Amino acid sequence: GGARKCATAGRPLHWAEGMDEPDHPHMSSSADDGLPKGAVVKLVKDVTPEGMRCTPEAQALLRECLHEFLQMLTAEANEHSSREKKNTISEAHLRGALKSLGFERFTAACLSAGGTAQDHKALLRAEVKRKRKTQQSDLSPEELLKMQQELFAGARQRMEAERACD
Repeated sequence: GGARKCATAGRPLHWAEGMDEPDHPHMSSSADDGLPKGAVVKLVKDVTPEGMRCTPEAQALLRECLHEFLQMLTAEANEHSSREKKNTISEAHLRGALKSLGFERFTAACLSAGGTAQDHKALLRAEVKRKRKTQQSDLSPEELLKMQQELFAGARQRMEAERACD
């Protein structure tokens, strides 16, 4: 099938701003070449509350949006690296591309994630685990916070008592 058209510009969806040809070497003609369906399903499951569902149509649209965003970001990062006469796209080029595309607010999250995919995955797993524990508890978030503060206060008292004995 042919490429789908962008409703506002009439160009195929896979075209990025400034790319005049559909056969640009850095662009794909189909979202089928993009993210695996399972990866998107897992991402949706990890970031939505337990019990929240996503229709297959919404998942397909999300895959397409993610694919288009990644193509746009990669093309812009490539422009940044080319301006510096570099053959490799670096994290700095990606952050520059995010800024150029108007997504500057995400650059801080990229920096705080530590810059590696493994760190980001670990943070995501920890967040999901924390959400599930909170959802499984019969206590309200306020009650859980109060218990946590009490535990910290008790630990602080024990630590101060130990220092006094030394």
